[in-house]
Amino acid sequence: MAKQQITEQPKRSALRTVVGVVASDKGDKTIKVVVNYQMKHAKYGKYLKRRTVLHAHDDKNDAKEGDTVELAECRPLSKTKHHRLVRIVERAPERAVQVSAEEVMTGKAPEAK
Repeated sequence: MAKQQITEQPKRSALRTVVGVVASDKGDKTIKVVVNYQMKHAKYGKYLKRRTVLHAHDDKNDAKEGDTVELAECRPLSKTKHHRLVRIVERAPERAVQVSAEEVMTGKAPEAK
């Protein structure tokens, strides 16, 4: 009988992920995500707030502005896109629609001046 060889694939290292807030979802299948972090100043030891803006691939156009999302690194998808959307951690609350007093009284939007 021939022995059946089972070859195991080498385990891929865990993808590097970051969590940030969607700043813009205006692009088609692209979101702009702001990632905030703190770093310690080399000389003075004070903690400084920093941020980086990442462009990420959102295949289904799921993420909306204000959502907290998790991104993973991937191969370059364009000049600036090097991350993809893994999951939406937390949805942003729906924006409250501001209604003017004129709209309430007349039932229609005010005319632009």
